[in-house]
Order: sequence, then C-alpha cells, then structure tokens
Amino acid sequence: MNARIASTALIALAGAVSLMFAGSAQASSADAEHSSAVAIAPAALVAAAFERAAPKFDAPKFDAGADVKQGFNLIRRGKQEQAVKLFDKVIAQGQMHLAGDTRPRLCRLGDGAAGDASATIDPAVCDAHFGKGFALIDLGRGDLAEAELGKAAQMAPTNAHFANEYAELFKSRRDWQASYDGFARAWSIVDKSTTGPDASVAARALRGMGFNKAAMGQYDEAKALYTQSLRYDPQSEIAVAELGNIARKKAIGS
Repeated sequence: MNARIASTALIALAGAVSLMFAGSAQASSADAEHSSAVAIAPAALVAAAFERAAPKFDAPKFDAGADVKQGFNLIRRGKQEQAVKLFDKVIAQGQMHLAGDTRPRLCRLGDGAAGDASATIDPAVCDAHFGKGFALIDLGRGDLAEAELGKAAQMAPTNAHFANEYAELFKSRRDWQASYDGFARAWSIVDKSTTGPDASVAARALRGMGFNKAAMGQYDEAKALYTQSLRYDPQSEIAVAELGNIARKKAIGS
C-alpha cells in the first residue's frame, strides 16, 4: 500500500516537472520568435524606406525632329555616313507603331479624314528619307538616293520642295522628260502667291521646267517659264542667264 502511494506520488511529481519544462520551452520559443520578429522588423522598414527613396528614371523619349536636325548638321560637317545611320534610326523608330500595317504611309500631323485608307506617320520620317537621299548623293550613291527622295515625295504629296529635289535628280541624269514632270508636279502643288513663304520654291519649279524645255529644244516654252519665274524671284541670276542662253541659241538657230 505504501509502495503504491509512493509510486503515485512519483508519477505526479514527474508530470509536474514535465509541465514545468514544457512551459519553459514554450516561453523560450515565444521569446525567440519575438526576438526574431524584432530583428526582422527593422530590416523590412529599411527596405521599404529604400524603395521609397530610390530615384526612378524615365526612359529617354524618342525625338525624331531633333535627330533629323542633327542628321542635317552631320551632312553640313561632311559626315554623310553618320547622317545616313541617324536617318535610318528615325525612319525605323518613326514607323515602329505600324509594324504589320500594310496601308500606305503619309507624313502629316494628326489623323487623316474619315475613310482615309492611309496610315499617319510623323513628318520627321519624310524629312529623314529626304536627308538620307541627299547624303547618299554626296556619297556617290545616286542609285540608292532615288528611292529615298521618291519616298519622301510620295509620303508627303503636298510638299513642293521634296518634289523639286526629286525632279533635280532626274535632271542630273539628263532624263529631261522625267525631270520636267517632277518640276511640273511641284508647281501644281506649291502656293502660287508671289509674296508668300513658298515663292522661292515656286520659282525653283518654274526654272526647272524651263531648263528641261530648253534641253529638249522647246525654247519658246522655256523662255515663258523662266520669265514667269522672275515674278517669284526677281533677283534670280540663274533665270536671267538662262534667258540669255535661250536668246543666243534662237539667234543662231540651234
């Protein structure tokens, strides 16, 4: 009997000790967890503060107009090859948003009229084609320049300056009729005001037509065109000189 009582007492004592150690372990675990949380919290706060303080940089925006201007500056400095690369960049990036779009391109500001089947692109793209054509001519690659000047004139159909320069390319090849047609197109779309901002462009178109008519032996028509050009550019030494040449050729019957 006494033995059973002693055994029961020992079991009870062992249970109490176990509970005491378990409580201590739980307390230690809780303390450790609290310590860990205390250690983690400052790190999280630092990371969050760093994220708030970290500067955010926007990607540089593509400025087609600025790149075109730089390209023409390179041409003036005799760096045609660099200019061609820069113009190619403008042409590629300026049409990137139309990848897969098969509609014809037109350089203009704003969208086209309702029902227009063409796609609008930045006018700087046409300037880039035009500049690339000029640079290629300087590099002796008139064969490649034709496509670039042609694209500029095609995608900017109301730009008489582009039409004049495209016609000039054919004049340099002595393709008189093609050159005349190009200058005639420029004349058809240019502002006809003799005091307007495009007066010099109009005079250039008329002189171009006159030159080609003279080259084809049509002197009377050439004379009329040169004379008309003087209304737009009264100080043109070229027109005066060509009128003199026409008079001499008619006098000798050539």
